[in-house]
Amino acid sequence: MAAAILLSACGGADAPPSAHPTVLLSAMQLGSAPATQCALPAAGQLFSARNAAQLGFDQARLDAAIQFGERVPSVSIRVYRHGCLAGKSALDPASVFVPQPLFSGSKSVLSLAVGRAVTLGYLKLDDPIGMYLPEADAAHGAITVRQVLNQTTGLQLVLADEAAALAADPVQYTLALPSWYVPGTEFMYAQNTLTMLSRVLERATGQDFQSFTQQELMSRVGIARDHWVWLRDRSGTTFAWGGLLLRPDDEARLGHLMLNDGKWGTNQLVSHAYMNQATTGTAANPGHGFLLWLNAGDTFKAASIGRPVPVAHPVLPGTPRDTYASLGAMGQMTVVVPSRDLVFVRNGPGGADTVEGKDVNELARLVIAAVNDMPQITDPGPYDYTAPASAGDVVSLDNNIADWRLVGTLLGVGAGATPGCTLLLCNGRNLVVDAGSLGVDAVAQLLAAVAATAADLALSLLGWP
Repeated sequence: MAAAILLSACGGADAPPSAHPTVLLSAMQLGSAPATQCALPAAGQLFSARNAAQLGFDQARLDAAIQFGERVPSVSIRVYRHGCLAGKSALDPASVFVPQPLFSGSKSVLSLAVGRAVTLGYLKLDDPIGMYLPEADAAHGAITVRQVLNQTTGLQLVLADEAAALAADPVQYTLALPSWYVPGTEFMYAQNTLTMLSRVLERATGQDFQSFTQQELMSRVGIARDHWVWLRDRSGTTFAWGGLLLRPDDEARLGHLMLNDGKWGTNQLVSHAYMNQATTGTAANPGHGFLLWLNAGDTFKAASIGRPVPVAHPVLPGTPRDTYASLGAMGQMTVVVPSRDLVFVRNGPGGADTVEGKDVNELARLVIAAVNDMPQITDPGPYDYTAPASAGDVVSLDNNIADWRLVGTLLGVGAGATPGCTLLLCNGRNLVVDAGSLGVDAVAQLLAAVAATAADLALSLLGWP
């Protein structure tokens, strides 16, 4: 992971969207196309750039928003409207070719991969995971795919244990966890629990998760395999909840896939039904859908690992209610606003918070407020909401200390023991062999990404494309 983050630090257009059922329709959605509209980029090309004023932005306000983001600081900021690139940060001529660590932004890509599998008929949202993980006991096996996507499994979540599980087998660890809540009734910001989805998808499709994701999702929106790196855990299962590195303009491709209701060109890659449910909140958390953060609710539950923490305002105050986003630690963002036909991407070392970061939320407000060809929403002013008391849980080791099970997870004794799996020996494989296998896979992906980055940077310096 350190090597992957180091790689990212060196970094120096579309069909009309369909309306979310609860949002104000834009003029474009009502039938009058914008004056400027860009075609979807072909594989190997970047989104076409246009003057911001042509795309309905106040140029000065958009420039000020991007400059604010650069001070956060940000490695990349890219703003798109009507399928065209309207603005970018000063670092983007180089950073656009460098895969950036998405951290928990990886979760939304996992959701799209599951959505593609559901669309193709490999599995259903209300399938119990026991259909694909027969090793699960009755209680764990009854948890549904939908509940994992909504992060309402009810299974215990303790930060120290989540970290320890990476040294074992996160799926086996999850299938041994006790319940804090009845499945479907409460939201908790899950981590290793989501790894079950990557293994479920593998069992349902008969393919490696990364191979399926490239074949059925990435390649179909023009993302080459050497544009991304996705790390694996010790068991060889894809580290689906936080291990993805992806180029900023490719993040925008996935953002436009969501903006266009799961369609890329004429191809419906992810069904309307799935996208509608993915962008609809639950009673447990009106601000969260299928691994996406939603601005629809007046309140939401925070991105804190452990017991749920209510927050008394929308996820992104000052933005339209149909806004939704993929959000990751240190302010990684892919934000989609259907009513504005807008996508923007931000990567870089912001604060430690995934969702509650003050600066990145202010960036979202400023970018969207720069749109000047549609009625403005009521602007609450600069983002100054107090972070929830548990916002520091993501970096705190005393979270729910009374419930720690990490000794059992690591040593295989007592509470927390994962059958057949300890730090030293897991499923018949020792730590040295597993670490070596992980290292070979990670290095191979990184080397391919570095080579592709170097080639594209060189072509860019020569003026292509």
